[in-house]
Amino acid sequence: MRSEKLTGFLLIMPAFIYLMFFLIVYPFGYNIYQSLFQYSMLTDTSKFIGMGNYIDLMTNVRFLNSLKVSGIIVALGLGIETILGLLIAMALNQKFKGRTLARMLLILPLGTIPVINGYMFTLLFFPEASVIDHILNTLGIISGHLPWLRAPGLARMVIVFMDVWQWTPFMVLIIMAGLSSIPESNYELARLDNMSSWKIFWRITLPKLKFPLALAMLIRLMDLLKFFDGIFSMTKGGPQSATETASYYIYRVGFSTFNIGFASAASVIIWAIIWVIAFIVIGKVFLSKEVKI
Repeated sequence: MRSEKLTGFLLIMPAFIYLMFFLIVYPFGYNIYQSLFQYSMLTDTSKFIGMGNYIDLMTNVRFLNSLKVSGIIVALGLGIETILGLLIAMALNQKFKGRTLARMLLILPLGTIPVINGYMFTLLFFPEASVIDHILNTLGIISGHLPWLRAPGLARMVIVFMDVWQWTPFMVLIIMAGLSSIPESNYELARLDNMSSWKIFWRITLPKLKFPLALAMLIRLMDLLKFFDGIFSMTKGGPQSATETASYYIYRVGFSTFNIGFASAASVIIWAIIWVIAFIVIGKVFLSKEVKI
């Protein structure tokens, strides 16, 4: 049996090494290499400057603003998606008629393409012809039109709303998987002790959801830090760089001004931020003694 397993591993090893090298090791290594040069695709000139690109980025106002915008979108998007995901998952975990249909409808946004979502939300919030404005005017909530994609604050809100609409179902699915693993006997004992619903949630449900909730939040945090599709299709980073995330900044510098070395250094910084956060979460949550994976 062991020899068969070893043979299987040896057979897939060449393909594994090939994929690891050409899809991960080589692109990442070459990206770091490029970040050490002042290289322009327009002039096809290259000059080694060491850490120069990184030093310049730390004082670049546009890059620092893109990090701030990314932080705002991450905080709002992750917070709203986590709260909504938890509430919807707990509701769908109850027994009621139409629960299966509700679960099926829930995952529909996950099947849509982010760029298409961007164009769809552009139509929904189109200046002076917004469907959302019409609904809000009909309900008497506002009067007139709101500059959804022209005002910095509103534009960020639309971006966050689009991401929440598409990715909250992902949070719901992960949390529902965690809820299904909690033994019903835990709740029965709590009811025998006359514990309130609030105490049951804080003392039983939430602690048991520690691992799946942290996993879902970590995945979404990494996705939001790389958020690009919706920005590209909706606002192009505007208005006034209000929605220019770090990923869109890297795209603009690399493929608009063709400053490849500068863009490569910025992408390495974003990679470092993501991995530092990931290691902190893994160390604090996934590797803690209280969590059994």
